[in-house]
Amino acid sequence: MKKLIYIFPVWILSILIGLAQPILFHYDFDDCTFEDNGIIFPGIAPGGNPQCVCGMGEKSISLDGINDYLTLSEQSNIYLDSNFTFDFYFSMNEQVGGDTDIYSLRNNCTSLDSLMSLRYFPSTNELIFEIGSNINNYFSVRQKLNKDNCWHRFTLVKFGLEYFVYLDNKLIRKILSRENIVFTKLGKLNFGNNPCNINNSTKRYDGKIDEIKLYRRALSDLEIIANFRFPDRIITQNTTIFKGESINLKTGTSCATSYIWDPTSSLDDENSASPVAIPEVSTTYTVKFNNTTCISTDTVRIFVADKDKLDCNALLLPKAFTPNNDGLNDKYGISNTYIVESIEYFEIYNRSGAKLWSTTILTDMWDGTTNGVPVNSGMYIYKIKYKCTGEEKVKLENFMLIR
Repeated sequence: MKKLIYIFPVWILSILIGLAQPILFHYDFDDCTFEDNGIIFPGIAPGGNPQCVCGMGEKSISLDGINDYLTLSEQSNIYLDSNFTFDFYFSMNEQVGGDTDIYSLRNNCTSLDSLMSLRYFPSTNELIFEIGSNINNYFSVRQKLNKDNCWHRFTLVKFGLEYFVYLDNKLIRKILSRENIVFTKLGKLNFGNNPCNINNSTKRYDGKIDEIKLYRRALSDLEIIANFRFPDRIITQNTTIFKGESINLKTGTSCATSYIWDPTSSLDDENSASPVAIPEVSTTYTVKFNNTTCISTDTVRIFVADKDKLDCNALLLPKAFTPNNDGLNDKYGISNTYIVESIEYFEIYNRSGAKLWSTTILTDMWDGTTNGVPVNSGMYIYKIKYKCTGEEKVKLENFMLIR
């Protein structure tokens, strides 16, 4: 009996620790070492002579494409058998020749057993992700790389038998495995050290690696986006301001040596990473982040409205939306919130008249679920009571949800 009393609280404690510490490891390289940020998980074993250079936070690790590579502890392999999220950022130098190994976990180059790998093919500008337990349970995902961005983010989420592959926060493939993929215990998780490199069929990775994380659970789409570092991106979203007002065009983390904005006439400092804009008319701003060996480009649209010409009846909501987690039209809400002083309610109904969702917050948006459960494709109805220039308005229309 004494033994049972002793074991029980330890069992509870282990669960609480697992929930409180969802990150198994986090390598941010900000101190130019290869140690886990939490100093709990074993450090990375470097090969060659990787360099510490500018990165997501302060620093990242640069691999030369010839001798350099990173090898993670084999202790990580056992955690890949259950739910997890594997996440990292990479910025490649110009790749030439055959396919380039970014990361891999495999025992050899001759079979498709118990593996996963990510490679880049410069001839087609494609990433190819492979995962499988054997030849009958093997999956391959191909995706073009957006050359407007120097930094990219790769995320792999496992939930049960489902594997979700993300590139730059966008879901590019949902894989349903026939069985739980138990990865090889004979190989290690490597960046730039694929066993196929030995045969010269695959080249080592040439570029930067940063923010390597392994979570001991499946992150949701919202959590993935919430953790985004916005490298060489404009953080400020497309928005509307009134004529005469200003807005700060904020950008995320960057290693750029210079910033080239266009147009510049309405900016307070055209050389700033985050200038203040005072546009007289609606304007699309473009910025180029000069990273010496690579240039990233991003844009933001600032709409300018005249208070004296507001049409209070012109409340804008889409005729349809597609909540499929592809990053486009995933939520439903008011587009031109600037004409609204306040809302009394914003409600969503199905065709039977049942209320599915409601809010009193102007910027809230519906995600196509009720009580956390996705609703079916079809026609729905919104009803909004709002105030504009001191006058109360009510608008009721239907719209389509498409999955």
